[in-house]
Amino acid sequence: MNNLASYNWLKEYCKTDLSVADFARELSLRSMSVEKVDDVAARFDRIVIGLVNEVRSHPNADKLRLVTVNIGSETVEIVCGGVNVASGMKVCVALPGSKVRWHGEGDYITLGESEIRGVKSIGMICGAGEVGFAELEKGEKEIWDLSFVLAVAGTNLAVALELEDTVFDIEVTTNRPDVMGIVGLAREAAAAVGGQFVGKQPTVITPGTGIPFTVKIENTERCARQMAVVIDDVKVAESPWWLQKRLLLAGVRPINNIVDVTNYVLLEYAQPLHAFDYRNIEGSEIIVRAGKLGEKITALNGKEYDIGGHIVLADAVKPLDIAGIMGGNETGTTEATKTVVLSASSFDATSIRRTARALNLQSDAQLLFEKGLSTEALPIALARAVELILQTAGGIVASAVCDTRVKEYKPLVFPFRPEMARKRIGVEIADERMQRILEELGFVVNRTAEVWQVTVPFWRDHDIEVEVDFSEEIARMYGYHLMTGVLPAGNPPTTQEPVAIIWERFIKRQMAAAGYDEFFTYSFTNVEDVVKYGDDVATPYEILNPLVSEQSHLRISLIPGILRAIEGNQGHTRAAKFFEVSRVYLPTVNDLPIEETHLVFGEYGYTDATSVFRKLRGTLEMLANKTGLEITLSRGDIGDKWHATRSANIIIGGKIVGIIGEVSEKIQQRFGVDLRVFMVMLEVENLFEAMKLTHRYTLSSEFPAIMRDLSVIVDERVEFAAITRELKNDLLTTVALVDVYRGKGVDGGKKSLTLQLTLQATDKTLTAEEANKVIEEVGEVLKTKFGGILRS
Repeated sequence: MNNLASYNWLKEYCKTDLSVADFARELSLRSMSVEKVDDVAARFDRIVIGLVNEVRSHPNADKLRLVTVNIGSETVEIVCGGVNVASGMKVCVALPGSKVRWHGEGDYITLGESEIRGVKSIGMICGAGEVGFAELEKGEKEIWDLSFVLAVAGTNLAVALELEDTVFDIEVTTNRPDVMGIVGLAREAAAAVGGQFVGKQPTVITPGTGIPFTVKIENTERCARQMAVVIDDVKVAESPWWLQKRLLLAGVRPINNIVDVTNYVLLEYAQPLHAFDYRNIEGSEIIVRAGKLGEKITALNGKEYDIGGHIVLADAVKPLDIAGIMGGNETGTTEATKTVVLSASSFDATSIRRTARALNLQSDAQLLFEKGLSTEALPIALARAVELILQTAGGIVASAVCDTRVKEYKPLVFPFRPEMARKRIGVEIADERMQRILEELGFVVNRTAEVWQVTVPFWRDHDIEVEVDFSEEIARMYGYHLMTGVLPAGNPPTTQEPVAIIWERFIKRQMAAAGYDEFFTYSFTNVEDVVKYGDDVATPYEILNPLVSEQSHLRISLIPGILRAIEGNQGHTRAAKFFEVSRVYLPTVNDLPIEETHLVFGEYGYTDATSVFRKLRGTLEMLANKTGLEITLSRGDIGDKWHATRSANIIIGGKIVGIIGEVSEKIQQRFGVDLRVFMVMLEVENLFEAMKLTHRYTLSSEFPAIMRDLSVIVDERVEFAAITRELKNDLLTTVALVDVYRGKGVDGGKKSLTLQLTLQATDKTLTAEEANKVIEEVGEVLKTKFGGILRS
């Protein structure tokens, strides 16, 4: 989880004089990691407030205007395409040298003076998106109307809009949802950086009596507490700038003052709230229940969801809200809303997580609820929201504060032994410092001689579980960076690594050393790719709740993912050698899939099929030699996924364990690959037991070898492997293929093979006569077995 936190907002709750750099460093060392620091004001260098004096038509363009703008130090003329620019309007003017996003899209560009349709333009009158606030865009070609700003023309935009701030991008650990709020983060920061935490209590809600309202919890297992209050006579409108600014800097789009207040409180207290239009709630009540079978709701995103069995907020007739995730479209607030119902809830984390996965629906509220929030966070968050709504939208509290809970809250209390904590941490930390650290973090400490009693604050009641957690709190706030590193005593682990891991690592090293680049593809695939590769869509396992539709099934082959990768790379890398060693998931009957390790390596973008085939075979033989395997190739049945004449089965130990060859053209075309692809696919999982790195030593002959080249013309279909199997002689140690020739002097349907024969005896030096005799025998085999014609 990441929290975009305004430093100015943080300092309202954490009093500190530290510089931005010092604050970020100290917080990262003792609490949450600051991943990025954004100087907001720096974005608006040479961007100022301009006052429009005059708007005229462009002499050479119907859709452009010439705008005379006062920018303080001078008056300039700017060519503008904004449809709403008008005389007397305050606008955002980007001067030459500033950085903007053209039409709010793409990367920032540095602006310069320009001539547009024959007229010189000094700068640019910007829409909100062009200076980084795309969330405020109201329409295409609309200029950002800043007439609400009090600053005079020429004032820097950051000063005029009070954007002289720093935003920290903070990585928050998943067990600490309280730190996703400014208040919780400020409390952490105060303890970490030596600041003072300033706790602020919102105004207590004064109950009203004009509108009766009730809340009821029917599903007590999935909702622990539900609160609500009605506010009447509100005016729904655009939020004031100070409120919009806080949301924008946190990456949240302003909508209207009611919705913005609920989002503001979520950012401040990390407690989601929801606002309903009272007119659309029947029976003046909210009921927390399970969705009925077949019940549906259209959410705020405009999509319809089947909520049967999932927890919802409902009125007497219909569902209002997918509980903890997203409100219903029918009951949302609009400009016509006059009465709102503010709802605050505490849901079971597991229930929210399951619903979100089942409906494939995420939201900021859901991300917090599924981490586990306390029931005791509701009253302060609700009071803060009421306070802000009365401030920004007017109105009065028109009902009692409805509050229904399943059981009374009892804070967690654990024993704590300071001496044991010192042993765990390995540092002598005084009792007084331990107590101070815990209290700064909100714990209540009751000290006794040896065993203290520590009460956990409600905002930590989901992540503090045992006594040892206090030791961790003390250690991190003391500072791990201040502790002296000591090597642990004891013997190193002797557990043998799994065989599969050892061989996978070995294979990867060998492939990289051979010049192949490693591909990393997803373990998931989709129906479309399964069909393209020619497999049955019923074969791979389907994921119940895939994160995206493109990853809906477990893969049964590495090749479709690799072809996808090639398609994505071929535009900028027209030829490459690649490999991947990873798992595939083969189906079984009524059980989990079998996970097997496969190796795929190959080349794409090369046109000489013979040369590529030789190289792939050479790499395959290299792996086989290094792992003690003996391979043979066989034409056999290779199916229609591979080229019919440029592919072969790989046989080891009498079993087919893979394929070498060219991927069929139709498969390549289905995946959008326009280059030839050659691959080796090897089921290495089934070879691990036979693979070994130890080799038997064979005594080398001390006598010289004789090498002879022999050229023979054979039929095109004669395979070199078949020739080597037939050439048997004690003096013939190796047969290598040197060259394959087709062309002038060789009839069609024929090819000329140049073989390099190595002859060697173990007990003597061979004579020319002995060598010639072996060559004659080889020639005779080539003639009789393969119809070969020897070339001189």
